[in-house]
Formats: sequence, structure tokens, C-alpha cells
Amino acid sequence: MGQNRFVCGLLFLLAWVTVVNTNSTVPTCSICQAIQKPNLGHVKLLFEDLFTHNNEYSNLVFPHEDQLATIKVNMKFALYSIPEFDEVGGTLSVIGRLKMAWFDNFVIEKYVPQRHVLEAINIAQDDIWLPPITVFNSVESLTPVGHSGYEVTVTLTNGYIQWEIGVVTKTGCTVVATDYPFDTQYCTISFTPWGYSNSEVSIITDEENINLEDFIENEEWAVLESTQELSVAANRSIISYHLTLKRRPVFFIVNMMVPVILLGMLNSLCFVLPIDSGERVGFATNVFLTFAVYLTILSSELPVSSPLSIMSYYVAAMLSVSSVTTLIAIFTIQVSIYDPNEKIPTILVYIVAFITCRVCRKRYRRMGLRRHQTFEKTPLEDDGRDPAAAGEVTDEDDDDEDDIEKYRFGVSWLVVGKTLDKIFFLLFASGTLAVSGYFLVPLFMKLDTSIA
Repeated sequence: MGQNRFVCGLLFLLAWVTVVNTNSTVPTCSICQAIQKPNLGHVKLLFEDLFTHNNEYSNLVFPHEDQLATIKVNMKFALYSIPEFDEVGGTLSVIGRLKMAWFDNFVIEKYVPQRHVLEAINIAQDDIWLPPITVFNSVESLTPVGHSGYEVTVTLTNGYIQWEIGVVTKTGCTVVATDYPFDTQYCTISFTPWGYSNSEVSIITDEENINLEDFIENEEWAVLESTQELSVAANRSIISYHLTLKRRPVFFIVNMMVPVILLGMLNSLCFVLPIDSGERVGFATNVFLTFAVYLTILSSELPVSSPLSIMSYYVAAMLSVSSVTTLIAIFTIQVSIYDPNEKIPTILVYIVAFITCRVCRKRYRRMGLRRHQTFEKTPLEDDGRDPAAAGEVTDEDDDDEDDIEKYRFGVSWLVVGKTLDKIFFLLFASGTLAVSGYFLVPLFMKLDTSIA
């Protein structure tokens, strides 16, 4: 019984609500009616009121009621890539994005929120005052950045202007190539509001360094660090972005350093070539010319600056060693083919005998007791006798033995030449290692394997 009464009550209430809704209208919200969606008509109206009809705004007028006031331009720089770094010319090419923001009270002077509806709008940069931001250390031209195709975003409620543009520029960079190819370069990109003093336009920033989120790595150079610095020079506000660049040395090690080191090792091997081959002087000359070619290539890759690179000094030193090697190779050949009947200086005989340990051997020590050198007589001096018939020479071994017996300690001009070859081989081999270690070890200590 109670449940039936409850159901009947609900049905009655539902019928009453239906009757009330059909006989009455729902009141509308005045706030909801006041909110309008921006459309094309609002945009046209805004441009007419702010920039076309009876407008006093000019992009040539300093945008502040107080013409002695200072406009602060907030600047941010993002680096996208480094297409080229010319060490010889001392220029750095960069591609990046420059984002600037400031307040312009004049542009919103006739803005009425209820009439114009829009709160922000994009307009062409030529229609509004812009700070003439210029790349201060550009090597191409000192013209303001930006292009007529760019737009600025204007916040109409407070006059906040945002200008974002792309920057493709080439700046000067002082190159110090002392540690080439393990060198580190420090380059700077500076911006300034050209034509305005620091009291008129001042650059500020709320970032600590360059934005590298979208940076594309360069194949030859790695960016180790980036910083920024605000300064005032010649009463002009300047913001400088500093880049620390480290060369990736693998390419230069394989194509420059390794061949030069191998050539240095080959340099001393000319004294190992047999004199009878006739290739000793040609080999030494070819090595010398190869060093000259590498020195020319290296000089074309580096700037004309002081101090020179350690690598240049190294190749020049190896070129000097190669030239001396060529001269000594000619000298040793001349010694080896000297007239065998020409007397060898006694002091030279003892020096060679001591170096070759002939003074310690019984066989040669017996020959060293001779007071004078003896030489083989020519057939014309032999009174017409046949050496073979006389029993003086029986075979080739006896010939060699007789040749040795002619000289004190068995030291002939040929022995002197071969001894000099051994001495100069050891001397130039050790000298090449010493020169290479002196120049290259300090260089390789600066190798950063993390970016190689």
C-alpha cells in the first residue's frame, strides 16, 4: 500500500514539471550572451581601427610615451647547425633562430576588448616598430636581421610583442691552430640594436646559454660548451653568444698524420738499399718531395697566423731531415765507389775497425799489425806472370781472402761505406723517432676520445 502511494507521488511530480516547462521559458545567462567568438569581421575591424583609419601609430616612432625611456628587449638564441667553419678565412657560418620580445604601448592605444574581441594577432613585421637587431661581428654586412615575410605576435591586452625569425649569418672568428688537428676554437656571435644607445634599447635575457635542443651535429666540429654574455660597448647594448668548438680529428689522423709518420720511418731505410741497385738517391729524393707536398697541403688548410701549428713544425722538421738524408746518401755512395788503390786515412781505418769490432777479432787484429796498406798489383805490373800459374789465386774464396789481406784490419773503402750506412741508418732512425716524439706526443695528449 505504501509503495503504491510513493509511485503515484512520483508520477504526479513528473507531470507537474512537464506542465511548468511547457508554459514557461528558461532564462538565458547574460554573461554567456556577452562572450563572442572572434571571426573575420573582428580581424578586419581591428586592422582598420589600429592601422588604417585615423591611426597615429607609425613603425618609425619610438614606441613609448616617454621618449627618454628605455625599451628592454628580451632575446633568446637557438642554434640549428654550423654549415661551415673556414679556418683559413677565419669565418663561422651558423643557422639559428632568434626570438625577441618587448612592450609596445602605442600599438594597443585604440584597442577596445568589447569591440575587437581578439586578444592576440599576427601582423607583418613591416607594420610595427622593430628593434634594428644586427649581427655585430658579421663579415658580410651590418644590416638588421629579419625579412618582410616574417610576422610578429601582438598581445593586445598588454602590448607584448613577440618576434621570432631565422638567422643565417657568417661571423668572424679568431683561429688558433697551434694544436691542429686536436685544436679547440672559441667563436662568438654578437647582436646589438644598431642605431640605438644602451639608454634607449637595452638587451636582456632570461636564459643562461644557447638553446641547442634542435642542433644538428657537424661532421668536423663538436660543440663542447655554449655561454652568453651581456655587455655595453661604445654606449651600445650587446649580447654575445660564445661557442667552444672541438675538432673531430679522426679524418686528419688517418689522412695526414699517419702518412707523415710512415714517411719518416721510410726516410732512414734508404741506407739499407744496396748501392749497386742505383735506387738509393731516387728513393731519398722521392721521400723528400713527398714531405714537401704534405707541407704544402697542410699550409693550405691552416690560417697564416702566429704561432704556427705544431704539425707544421713537425712536417718542416721531417722535410729538413729528409734533405739531409738525401745529401748523406750521395756521400756514402761516393765513399763506397772510391778508388780502391787510394789510401784510407789511418784514423778512419781505426775508427771503422773499432766500430765493426775488427780490432777484437784475431783474424783482423793480425792484419792491423801491418805498418802500411798493400794493394793488388794490376796485370801490367805483374811482369807478365799469370797469377793462376804462379799459385797466387786458386778460387773465389782465395780472391776474397787476398782482397781482405790487402788492407789494414781488412778495412777498404767499401767497408767504410757500409759502416757509414749502418751508422747513418741507426742515427736517422733514432732521430726520426725523437723528432716524432717531441712534436707528436704533446699533440696526442690533447686527444679527446669522446668526440673522436
